[in-house]
Amino acid sequence: MRIRSLFVLPAAVLVAIACGSSNGGGFEASDAGDGGGDGFVPPPIDVCSNGKMCVGNEIHTCDESGKAGAKVGECTGQGEVCLAGSCRKGCDAAAVLTSNVGCEFWAVDLDNEYNAVNDAAGAPWGLAISNAGDVPAEVVVEQNDATPGSPAKVTLFKRIVVAPRALQVLEMPTREVDGSLLGKNEGPGTMLSAQAFRIKSSEPVVIYQFNALRAQYSNDASLLIPTSALGRTYRALSWPSGKPISVFGSPIDRGYLTVVGTSESTKVSVRVSQAIVAGGGIPATPKGGLVEVTLGPFEVLNLETDGLPGDLTASVVVASNPVAVFVGTELSGGITSPSPTLPEGASSCCLDHLEEQLLPVESYGKKFTVPRSPPRGGTEPDYIRFMGVASAALVRTNLPAPDDSFTLEPGQVRDTLVKQDFVVDASEPVAVGQILVSAGYTNDGIGDPSLSVLPAVDQFRSDYLFLVPGSWRKNYVVISMPQSGTVKIDGNPLGADCTNSPMGTIDATAYVARRCPLPEGAHTMTGDQPFGIVAYGYGSAGSYAFVGGSNVKKIYNPPPLK
Repeated sequence: MRIRSLFVLPAAVLVAIACGSSNGGGFEASDAGDGGGDGFVPPPIDVCSNGKMCVGNEIHTCDESGKAGAKVGECTGQGEVCLAGSCRKGCDAAAVLTSNVGCEFWAVDLDNEYNAVNDAAGAPWGLAISNAGDVPAEVVVEQNDATPGSPAKVTLFKRIVVAPRALQVLEMPTREVDGSLLGKNEGPGTMLSAQAFRIKSSEPVVIYQFNALRAQYSNDASLLIPTSALGRTYRALSWPSGKPISVFGSPIDRGYLTVVGTSESTKVSVRVSQAIVAGGGIPATPKGGLVEVTLGPFEVLNLETDGLPGDLTASVVVASNPVAVFVGTELSGGITSPSPTLPEGASSCCLDHLEEQLLPVESYGKKFTVPRSPPRGGTEPDYIRFMGVASAALVRTNLPAPDDSFTLEPGQVRDTLVKQDFVVDASEPVAVGQILVSAGYTNDGIGDPSLSVLPAVDQFRSDYLFLVPGSWRKNYVVISMPQSGTVKIDGNPLGADCTNSPMGTIDATAYVARRCPLPEGAHTMTGDQPFGIVAYGYGSAGSYAFVGGSNVKKIYNPPPLK
């Protein structure tokens, strides 16, 4: 493994989930019922390829105009789907139809809080694995017992079978990436390790990573992205940590950026947007500095902040092979400038752990729907973070001035407070994140910071399989959908308890936000037009918010990131 830190001039990002709880328990195996789709559905009308096309799982002839003709075959084998006029195994099709559904993933025990009253860093974390098809999925979880830079010594951690349209939860052991050996955050923070896990499945699955798995006052989670959808170029969208410097000897909460290797001899360079601490043979590196390493499968580069603001937003990752990239904080207060107004008699409590797996830059788009989080008993705002990606972008929204029109340079950030649903239309691809404010800013005193990086409208799907965790006081799914569209939950039409509010218009299509309460467990959603979903849950001093899924199509050919 090669390590290099260069001092250079300062340089002028879904599915994610984010949650935190003081009362959320573990998760039990569950299923999504028998209605409304299997979570991995091929396009109903496929493209014409060599005179053949797919209509559902049927093979039809087609003409030059792409019109379907006579049926000439059907994909009836176990786990088969029709794609481009031929029958393919589910994993092969998932690799072509790049999304959060896949057959190989990488998970990592990201850095969390440790103090005298809460040991979230040393607590068990976990994986929730949902079978996205109609065939049992054989799943193996592997780890590497070799040291970084040595040939991998792959061993089996766990083997399970996940039934069709069902969900299983695996409790994972502490396997720190910050150099800690005791699970007490005694490591330096920045570190090279071989601590990642690889998950392989015989059939397409959806995986969520929870850290911690159970209530630890400091919980969060990530929607994992399969290897087939990973990229080589990333720009980080994260958030400041809650306590980036020590005050009167108090513990420091650092921001982090974590890169996981997936193949041999992968050269990785990270240009950091703020100073990082030294560790694991990597010297302290200033803002704008370049860290270079070579990673193999299972190997992890974990970079952690040194000083204010504890935020690695706008950092750039470039790799020679696909890598998985995570961002977040040990703890965050969900507050930056400008700050929202506290309700009378309230406090700004509390802090919460943040983590998010990033989508590659090639999947970024120009048009977004941004749903307002379900209100927590009042009119508390959401933070919205806009970030320029690779080129200068003129961003237009239907928000009030001055947020209706502004320009972002590559890596430039604009934060604003929002109390409404809205739409975004930019001249170049940008990144948009939503951050929930702390419980103290709400009338009900529930919820805490959570981070979601939203996919572009071009990455919306027409089917989803997602998890609503248990032991939360309130759970919702918010649907961003065309006003003319129809969406079903678990095979049923949206209920009368789903509210409806306008979002705005994109390319002559009017979008609405539907907010629906949901019970815990696995759920499917299907629609006659592509739509987006974000799930939310609130409890005492805790919340979760995650994008329910996303396509990860390559829709952008970016210039080199600066």
